[in-house]
Amino acid sequence: MNIAQARQEFLHPGDEYTPIPFWFWNDELTEEELSRQIRDFYAKGVAGFVIHPRKGLPKTIPYLSDTYMHFVRHAVEEAAALGMRVVLYDEAMYPSGSAHGMVVKENPDWASRCLTMEVCTVEVPESSDLVAVCAARVSEGCAEAVEAVQPDHGMYPVPQDGRVLLVFREGFSGGTIRGVHEDEDDGEPHAPASADLLNPEAVQAFIRLTHERYLEALRDYFGKTVIAMFTDEPDIVGRNARPGAMAWTTGFLSTFGDAKELPALWLNVGAETETIRRRYRRAVNRRMSETYYGPLADWCGKHGIALTGHPAKSWDIGLLKPFQLPGQDVVWRYVGPGKGVTGDDSVIGKCSADAARHSLRRRNANECFGCCGPDGVQWAFAVDDMKWYMDYLFVRGVNLLYPHAFFYSIRDGRGGERPPDVGPNNLWWPVYGEIAQYMRRLSWLMTDSVNQARVAVLCEEDRMPWRCCVPLYERQIEFNYLELSRMPECALEDGALCIGQQRYTHVVAGDALPDNLPRDAVITPAAPDLRVSHVVKEGLHYYLLVNEGEGHVEGRLHIPVNGAAEWWNAWTGETIPAALNEQGAYTLTLPRRESIILCIDPVGTAQTAEVPAMVCQVSQPLSGQEWKLTRQDDGAVLMLAADENGVLPGWEGCWPDYSGWVTYETELSPQDRSAIDLGDVRAMVRVMADGVEIGHKYWSPYVFALPAGAVRLDIEVCNTMANRMEEKALPSGLLGPVRRLTEVQE
Repeated sequence: MNIAQARQEFLHPGDEYTPIPFWFWNDELTEEELSRQIRDFYAKGVAGFVIHPRKGLPKTIPYLSDTYMHFVRHAVEEAAALGMRVVLYDEAMYPSGSAHGMVVKENPDWASRCLTMEVCTVEVPESSDLVAVCAARVSEGCAEAVEAVQPDHGMYPVPQDGRVLLVFREGFSGGTIRGVHEDEDDGEPHAPASADLLNPEAVQAFIRLTHERYLEALRDYFGKTVIAMFTDEPDIVGRNARPGAMAWTTGFLSTFGDAKELPALWLNVGAETETIRRRYRRAVNRRMSETYYGPLADWCGKHGIALTGHPAKSWDIGLLKPFQLPGQDVVWRYVGPGKGVTGDDSVIGKCSADAARHSLRRRNANECFGCCGPDGVQWAFAVDDMKWYMDYLFVRGVNLLYPHAFFYSIRDGRGGERPPDVGPNNLWWPVYGEIAQYMRRLSWLMTDSVNQARVAVLCEEDRMPWRCCVPLYERQIEFNYLELSRMPECALEDGALCIGQQRYTHVVAGDALPDNLPRDAVITPAAPDLRVSHVVKEGLHYYLLVNEGEGHVEGRLHIPVNGAAEWWNAWTGETIPAALNEQGAYTLTLPRRESIILCIDPVGTAQTAEVPAMVCQVSQPLSGQEWKLTRQDDGAVLMLAADENGVLPGWEGCWPDYSGWVTYETELSPQDRSAIDLGDVRAMVRVMADGVEIGHKYWSPYVFALPAGAVRLDIEVCNTMANRMEEKALPSGLLGPVRRLTEVQE
């Protein structure tokens, strides 16, 4: 493929690269409203959705009932008519595995189980019959009464230090899930019981009740409109389980090891503590793969769809092996601006991407944006935040986004359940097509392309190191996590470790980094916030460059691949030739929140260009400038004046609960060549000069070139939904300092 052909595919990616948002079904459903919302999604470039039954669904529409399945069928038929894709969600609401409590209703013995520890203080002579001692202490009230006090009946007495008897007991955890109907949430009386996911019989019942039910209603759409089934962070003991409950099932001791090692699961027993705990976690994960993830993946594969979703932990890369479409989730701002490469959760993006690369899975996904509002104010989540998360995921190799979430309804408090709505009930919905197109373009780029990382960072199936990776990110050294358990799948070819389509010439094990690791791009001066991903797609080389920091990235970019090159902007769609300077480098200027793609055709000839003359900007604040503010909902007017530095007060002082658009009007003195820097804007802005739009932006820097001689300035500003939905009265509007920039060429 040549650059011209690739450029057209990039600019106009097909529907398969669409974002597929969680669609919260959280209210009374009607065919008319379902159809209206689906068509609205499609009109904004969203060609798919996850049907997610959610808190607020009325009891008149019981989960998996004929009524419920009628609406599911209607939504799928509507999607099929438009050529959209549907992902089914396997629970109501989460975590997955209980079929809304129906598994346990069918057989109470299939409820979640656990292991608990009780401590008794008693003389325990070496020759004692531990079972008899345990029975005596139980009768004295040291532990709950049991029908039989026998190790083979799930009770394990272990003496400690001569006077302490630890009693370990198998039993029900009392765990639940979050249900969708009234009184079914955490701690509420009808919260559905969670199921024993380590019990293959319970899991088969879950598949029969859930998956087979969907197949019965939608068989003719499986593998066509219906592309996947989403399983969501299954919890073995369930939510609100009894205190101290450890994941367990009947007879699991024979899988784990010796009863004498059980104290280490709760107590520090010395040097062996972490080794025993790690062996326990791995035993649980192996059992989960055998009894839960494996059977779900087998069922999905048999019926022409993919198992998608994710486990509970950000670093459980080993559990993704059975998934045909592995995933992870970025929620609760586990990572975010300023904390993208540090902490255990910083591996989230790489977890699914690298699992997919090594398993030769074409797509990998991330459930993103849920509860990611700044400072815990969820409805304050802005496009600025969304852009950071999108870039964070794409540059790490994720190529399918599940935005969390589009709400069917936000009435009567429904907007407070795991907010924000990142789609139709938010202020950016009229321009969501731009957001969806950006996701599509980068999904296209990262799909069917081969990642060129030459560094493998060894990890375990349940542990992905991050400290050694910080300098790799900061030095633009691309890497992939490789599980030690995959070594038998690897081959050595010409000194490279090969697996799938990956070739690793360097391996990192532990925190010490080898010298002279290969760099995918070199920027001078150093730019620790620059992230790089190098992929090859149909013979063309692509470098996705992302500014993950809060400042500008500027410098000379040296790339080891030569050829005809172009800069592609996935947000604006602008594509321009890229030329080398006299030093053989590309001049890179990447403002805050920006990304750019460098496309190189190695068959073509690189172009060179002279370095342009330096251009300086003289900044002058609009001191004392008078501004007229007009609300676009009711026409209310407010007059504000900037201070001597061009700073304005926010409108929240007068309109504290207003979320929406406000027009700022003022007049300027005409100049030939100038720009306007709006400073701090909360949070979206559209600028008109003399009645003609000159640009719009959703993140800083808010700088716009002004037409020569422009006099009248109309600036439309929109804040977030936080003031309306959470009554926060957050700073809103054009805050400044507003400055006039005049270019001076040296």
